[in-house]
Amino acid sequence: MTFLKIAKGAVGLCASIVLLTGCLKEEYPSTELFTWKAKVDVTDKATLTVNIENGAGSGGGEGSAKVVDNNYTTKYLINPYQNNLYMQLAFPEPQQVASYTLTSGDDSQGRDPKDWKFSGSTDGTTWVDLDVKTGEVFQGRRLTRTFSFKNLVAYKFYRLSITAVATGPLFQLTEWRVIEVPEELQ
Repeated sequence: MTFLKIAKGAVGLCASIVLLTGCLKEEYPSTELFTWKAKVDVTDKATLTVNIENGAGSGGGEGSAKVVDNNYTTKYLINPYQNNLYMQLAFPEPQQVASYTLTSGDDSQGRDPKDWKFSGSTDGTTWVDLDVKTGEVFQGRRLTRTFSFKNLVAYKFYRLSITAVATGPLFQLTEWRVIEVPEELQ
């Protein structure tokens, strides 16, 4: 009887070793399992330029640098506004942007952008309109709105052309952010 107990124990031990050895030899897929597709704010990778600067310059209290500083208590202000105003982002490598946000200023609603074009370019010379808005209204101060569109091209340059403000002679914008969106999320 003792021999039978020892044999059963040995068989159990052998079975355990076989199972554990088999687990150690498990094959894993050759593709990466943890590749995530996500929307990514790529604004900080770019260099901003504008065709009309605030009177105090880019680094001034309400200069153009404030529109991409990721600080929602600052703003870019133009006085007087001109309807050929644009802000441009130049990236070192092309980005597939398919969404952007605009955040209204902290005071007068009349200074908010009302009509604009969001365009992309591979060379900084020839532009493709990706999103055109007219008659837009920001219902609050420091209100962030998101605008999305389909874009399957990675452009090196993106431009926001403000063609009209709500009312009055001034323009303001707290923040402009651009978002890279993988094709499967557009």
